[in-house]
Order: sequence, then structure tokens, then C-alpha cells
Amino acid sequence: MKYSILSLCVLGCLAQQSWALGLKDSPIQHVTVYPNGALVERSIPVRAGERLIELDGLPANFDVSAIKVQGQNVDVTAVTSVDSALDKPAGRESTALKNEIKQLEADIAKVNARIQAAELQNKFLGNITQGSATTVRQQAYDAYLTISTASQEKKQLEQRLAELNQDLNQIGDHRFNQRTLQLHVNAPSSGAIQIGYLVPYATWRPSYKAELNSATQQVTLTRMAMIAQKTGEDWDNVQLTLSTSSPQGNIEQVQPNPWWVNYYERRDEPMYAPEPVAIEAASVADSAGVEMRKAQAPSFPQFEQVQQTYSTQFTTTTRASIPSSKQQISLPRDQQSYAAKLSTWVIPQQRQAAYLTAEIPRVTGDWPSGEVKIYRDGDYIGHRQWQNPTADQMHFNFGEDEQVLVKVLNDERNQDQTGGFSKSVVEVLTKQYQIQNLHQQAIDLLVFESVPKSQNDALKVSHQFSENPVATQWQGQDNIYQWRPQLAPNQTWQLNIQYQFKYPKDGYATGF
Repeated sequence: MKYSILSLCVLGCLAQQSWALGLKDSPIQHVTVYPNGALVERSIPVRAGERLIELDGLPANFDVSAIKVQGQNVDVTAVTSVDSALDKPAGRESTALKNEIKQLEADIAKVNARIQAAELQNKFLGNITQGSATTVRQQAYDAYLTISTASQEKKQLEQRLAELNQDLNQIGDHRFNQRTLQLHVNAPSSGAIQIGYLVPYATWRPSYKAELNSATQQVTLTRMAMIAQKTGEDWDNVQLTLSTSSPQGNIEQVQPNPWWVNYYERRDEPMYAPEPVAIEAASVADSAGVEMRKAQAPSFPQFEQVQQTYSTQFTTTTRASIPSSKQQISLPRDQQSYAAKLSTWVIPQQRQAAYLTAEIPRVTGDWPSGEVKIYRDGDYIGHRQWQNPTADQMHFNFGEDEQVLVKVLNDERNQDQTGGFSKSVVEVLTKQYQIQNLHQQAIDLLVFESVPKSQNDALKVSHQFSENPVATQWQGQDNIYQWRPQLAPNQTWQLNIQYQFKYPKDGYATGF
């Protein structure tokens, strides 16, 4: 057994009144889940006159020296712990798997006994020299049939056993030793002790749903929380808090370092610089320590927002249950609907396709980075990463609009050196875009064209459009030209573009 002590005190020679409690006697009340762990908080009842309280059945996966202890009408004088490899705790899912594995192993042992008994019977029958041949043949047949049937049954049981062990190892919470906390207290009257300990193998990440109702032109954003934990304890009917803060373990004080420079006069004799062997060795040792810590790191998978000074917490007044298992549980945080402005985006330079896009006002509050599931009129379209916008509007791509045809009818490049004595080269790019609306209703089109901009004064760029753009800047980026025609049903819109590039004949131009 392994012993660890949070603090020591002289307990004296007086007899102590001990009270052993199980985890059911001190259920988990509150859990704060971080991206890389969780703070588990329990309430332990204390009777008047108690001197020693033992809490059995905890998984030994937390730092005892970091336990938070607070007494109500109780003084906690010391906290000790005892770890044991016996009766390792686990969540309900792992416990059920272990029980089924144990039963399967017993069944396999029985099948092995049947096979061995039949093999022994065949060996005995092979040594018989007297008796009825018919009887011996029938007994041998029965034995071989038993071996064949039992072998097939054993194969199926072993396959099932391997699958259960695979599921159990995916959870992994059955490997923790059992820990008993011993709380030395002074309780003149009944009270309670709140303890909190930080456990690994728990995580949460934000996720979102963006749902477009094209009939009502509304976008509904749902914030979700994907929670998973393999701590060895089931969180049953607990109050949850989700925090964007990440406990960092060892924290070193940062401080500035001096910056030394030097000057040396030239001399005839060779000059040797000091050897930085010790520094390099220390650097190598630090690097090795970091790599070792990385290698030892474990691997996995309706809230109210409270803005803290350096993080954000999402709390709920309702209770939830999160088992210690390999599953991920998705809990809704909140849902908001926004009036959307729909338009069809086309960027012919990139692809001959049109995309239905919704524009909504920029959302407020903390929206951590996460995956967004995109739905259009109830159909799943795809996913993207959430990006907090810097502009006043947000844009969501709700998939390709196949009822809008985009064609590039002309994309030619011609060169004119204007005679053999010319010192310049003129290249002309001609483009022609055609967009047709096959919908039974009118659509608002937004066409983008990135207009080339020279990085060298020797390269002159000019352009001509068959229709003037409505804007030449997009979200702070210059030379992103836009056209916003409205297309009636079955209407076709066309844009003709010509770019001219002029540069000295002695050089060459790139980018087009």
C-alpha cells in the first residue's frame, strides 16, 4: 500500500471514534469541467464527536496535496490517504463489462474442461482391446462430437471476450487503484465537510448547430457542449459548470533575463569563446523532460454564461448525469434565432458554382472555437469551424445552390508586343461569366471578382467591366470587386471583363 500525507499533526494517545463512509454517503454535488480535467466536489456529513472519518472507494487518480477542504461546524486537523490495488473502482459501464468478462472466462473454463474430458475419453478408448466394437465406436463418435461442438463454442466465447476487453480498454478507468481518504476532525457538533479534487481524463469542447429556415429566412444557432469523462466515477445527478480555463499543473514564475553583449579587440593570438557546455546540457535535459512529460500524457475523446476576469464559465441550475464511459454526451447550452438576409454567392475565379449564404448580425457573448454543424431546411449539409467575426455581420454558407448555373464562357489570353522595336509587352486577359437563375422565385446574387494589383511600378494593370461594380472592398480587403444583381426566375446575367498588363520587354511578369 502507498501512503501520502497532506499535513501532519499530533493526534495524541486518545482513542478516536472512527466513521467509515462509502461514496453513496457522500455523493458528488458539483463538477466543474475544464478542457483538460475536472474539479469534483463532494459533501461529507459529520456527526458530533467524530474524530476520524474514512471515505472509501475513490479512484487514485488525483493529487492528494491539492485537495480543497472546507468544514462547516467542523475543524479538519489533517488529511491522509491510503492507496490499494485491491477492489479497484470503476464506473458502472466498466463494472458491467468486468462482470461479463469474468462470467465469460468461467464459461470458457467449463468448455475447456469438456474438451479435455472428451480428449481423455478418446485416449482411454484407444487403449481398449476387449468389448463391443459398436459400443466403442459410438462412444468415440460422441467424444469427437463433443470436442467439435465445444471448440466452436469456445471460439465464439473467445471472440466475445476479446470484444469486451477492447471496450473495457477504451474506457480505461478500471486501472486506477482504490484510495481511502482519512479526515482527522474535531466535531463538537454535527456538520459537514466539502472536499474538491482535480481529476484528469475529463474534457469538454464547444460545438454548434446552424439551422436555416429558408421559408422564414431565419437562422437558429444552438450552442452545445460535448462532454466526456473516464475518471472512474459516475457523475450522477450533479450540478455542472463548464469552464474555458485550463489548469496548467506546474506553474513557473516568469521573469526577465539580462542581455549581455561584448566587444573584443583583434589580437594576433587565437581567441577562444567560453564553452556553453553546462547551458547546453541543461537545455538538453529540459528538452528531454518536456518530451518525457509529453510521452506520459494521457490520450482520450441549458447553461447560463458567467464571464470571469480571465475565463468564461457556463453554469446550469438543472442537474445532469455523465457516466464514466467511452461515450460523448452532448448537452444544449442555449438557442437563439436571427433574421437572416439570404443571397447567392458566386466566385467564378475559384469555382463554377453558386452557394446559398445567410447574413446575420454578429452574435454577442463568448463563443469558443468549435465545430459547427450546418443544416438547411432540416437537411444536414456539412460542417465548418466556428470563427468569431470581426465585422458587424456574420456569414454562413448553407451549401451549393444547384438551381443557379454558373459558366465561364470565355477565358482568353493574348500578347501584343506592338512591333519589334517596342520596349514593352502588353498582355490582355478576357473573361466572360454567365449566371442563370433556375428557381421559381427571384434571388439576390452576389458576385465576387479579385482584381489584380501590381506590386511593382514597372507593371501597369488596367481593367474594364461591362457593368460597374457596387463595391471594390470586402471586409477591409481592397480590390475585391462585387456585383449585386437581382435575378428573376429563369433570368440570365452576364459579366464581361478585360485585364491589361503592360511591363518592360526585358523582364517578365508573374501572377496571371
